[in-house]
Amino acid sequence: MPHQSLYRRFRPQRFAEVVGQPHLVRALRNAVRDDRVGHAYLLSGPRGTGKTSTARILAKALNCESLDDGEPCDACDSCTAVTAGTSLDLIELDAASNNSVNHIRDMTEKAALVSSGRRKVYLLDEVHMLSAAASNALLKTLEEPPPHVVFILATTDPNKVLPTIRSRTQQFELSLVGADEMAPHVRAIADAAGAPVDDAVVDYVTERGAGSVRDALSALDTVLAAGGIPDDRTDVNALVQALAQADLASTLIAVAAATAAGVDARDLAERTARRLRDMFLVGAGVEPAELPQADITSARELSDAMGRRANVRALEALGSALAQMPQSADRRLTLETALVGLLADDAVGAGASSRAAPASEARGRGERTASAGGGPAAARAAMAATTAPPSLEPPRPAPAPPAPAPPPPAPAPPSPSSAPAAPPAPSSLPAPQQASESGKPAAAPEATPQATPDTAPAVDSDAPPAQFSVEGLRAIWSEQVAARLKPHAQGLFIEAVIVSVERNVVSLRVPHQALVERARKRSNEVSAVLGDLLDRSIRVDVLDSSAADAADAGDAGDAGETAASPEPSAPATSHEAKVQRIVERFPGSVVVRDDEGTT
Repeated sequence: MPHQSLYRRFRPQRFAEVVGQPHLVRALRNAVRDDRVGHAYLLSGPRGTGKTSTARILAKALNCESLDDGEPCDACDSCTAVTAGTSLDLIELDAASNNSVNHIRDMTEKAALVSSGRRKVYLLDEVHMLSAAASNALLKTLEEPPPHVVFILATTDPNKVLPTIRSRTQQFELSLVGADEMAPHVRAIADAAGAPVDDAVVDYVTERGAGSVRDALSALDTVLAAGGIPDDRTDVNALVQALAQADLASTLIAVAAATAAGVDARDLAERTARRLRDMFLVGAGVEPAELPQADITSARELSDAMGRRANVRALEALGSALAQMPQSADRRLTLETALVGLLADDAVGAGASSRAAPASEARGRGERTASAGGGPAAARAAMAATTAPPSLEPPRPAPAPPAPAPPPPAPAPPSPSSAPAAPPAPSSLPAPQQASESGKPAAAPEATPQATPDTAPAVDSDAPPAQFSVEGLRAIWSEQVAARLKPHAQGLFIEAVIVSVERNVVSLRVPHQALVERARKRSNEVSAVLGDLLDRSIRVDVLDSSAADAADAGDAGDAGETAASPEPSAPATSHEAKVQRIVERFPGSVVVRDDEGTT
């Protein structure tokens, strides 16, 4: 007799043998016992949880000749025929291969025919694979089937089943089987097969099954065929531990070791993601039923070591890799790329945070380590060199002069014969000799008091830095600012003139009035370059001719008031001022005068 797989050989034949689905078994058994069986059922759940087996048991119970409290006897001719697959009362269709309209029409036409038993059962497996037309063709018959017909629809993806089909059925969801139920079931199957196994094999088979009875029995078949648990089996603990420690080298070594042992990259990614999910749930206080207690303890330790945020990011990275693998030419490369991206992001983030303080200190020291090739630091250094730092505090009043010393007593008049020559006038004495006759040195010229740390004035945090000035910007404009712009913007701003600087606003003018609007549209590019150079937010305001002339006039007026000149020059005429502005706006132009002196 040829060998038969354990999951086929020990398939449940009665409701009592179904593992891990008490809600479904109780509902169907009561419906059979009370003769309240519905005309259509929808069984959904993961693979290997008993959907097809339960449908076959229901078909047995509906035609059993010796029911016992809703349980089929599994001994009469009808039950034996269902078990052997020769019953005419159970029609099984694979919806994945019988998914066309013609298949469904043929089924609905034959459903009206009376069979030898009391009830005819149609089992449509993977019903979500039906085409839209076939699903619509099934609707009418599914809603009002012949009295002797029962439809049982099974699927692993109920969301893909049409809502109109779901609404016409009684829906039952099957869940994964927990480890506390799976382990005794595996041991009982091994004993029934004549190959008792120890606890290590049971734990290994239970872990490989991951809640699916069929997967667990297939793993048990493999262990029995191999004579025990493979010594060189590869698990995902090494990879998960490397991810928990954010160790990129160990992560890649674990992937290489697993693939060298013959583990497919997709299978490795799925098992790792499942392990990370278990860690996430255990860390959140939820213990998955399908995990043994030893695995729950190790998952809690790894979850504490890894942290919630890193756990979620690793799950996202593996999920993205699994989504890309069907279209990837090299699954291992896809997995490794996702893991490198995950851990490289962590390394970059840590490096950035560790460099934040030194970078801030470097800016505070004036960027003394600026590169010779130029850059933001070099630009700030060049601007600082062109202007002296202005005082950020209001002028302080000069200290009161010291009280004059009391005059010394007049000396006795000398005799005429010994009288010395009269000293020169005090005004003719050099500065060091202007001392009081009492021998005390005269007070030195007062120096500007220096602010100490205790008396230093408060600095306005919104005030611009010392190098952020009109002269500083003009000094670096061509080489550091305009040179970084795109060609079109560079042509607009290369000859721009800085008019004023107030807080974070730079006002400038372009050489031609016709370019003002175009320059305003691209002023954000200049703002970006200045912000990068000065490490602050800068707004650029492009002035038109009238505003720029007013600003120039204001600057000129302030300069005229503060400048000292022995002979003030004659004011320029309005005509000469216009000529001067034209010359400034057109660099390289030459002023030509005729014989009469007219410009």
